Amino acid sequence: MTRHLPYGGMPLLERLGVSFARAEDGVAEGVWQPRNEACNPNGGVQGGLFSMAFDAAMSMAIHSALPPSDSCVSLEVRAATPGGARAGDTVTLRAQVLKMGGTAIFAEATAHRDGQLVAAGSGTFLRRRKPPR
Repeated sequence: MTRHLPYGGMPLLERLGVSFARAEDGVAEGVWQPRNEACNPNGGVQGGLFSMAFDAAMSMAIHSALPPSDSCVSLEVRAATPGGARAGDTVTLRAQVLKMGGTAIFAEATAHRDGQLVAAGSGTFLRRRKPPR
């Protein structure tokens, strides 16, 4: 998975300030320093962007545990933001695989600022075989 570090192969993550340092053994970890583009008019990070960051983090965690012949796509991602964040905050992201099934994969993700939970999420992913090249 190191070929996808630090931005998961997604330029949008870099633009919003997300950077992953690790993706191995079914776990992905990184830091998000939200930029102004990620914030609503009140200065808080738009809640849906936590879903985007969690989707990327969980996908990286899953891909780090899949065999090279397999891939996954997200079917459902949800996030709750009991704490929120603002531009310039340092938010740590962590995602892990909960269950790796033959068809469905379940994962969870969390975001913390100064040791306090600011958002938590989960996702269901569809496991697929990569098409032959």
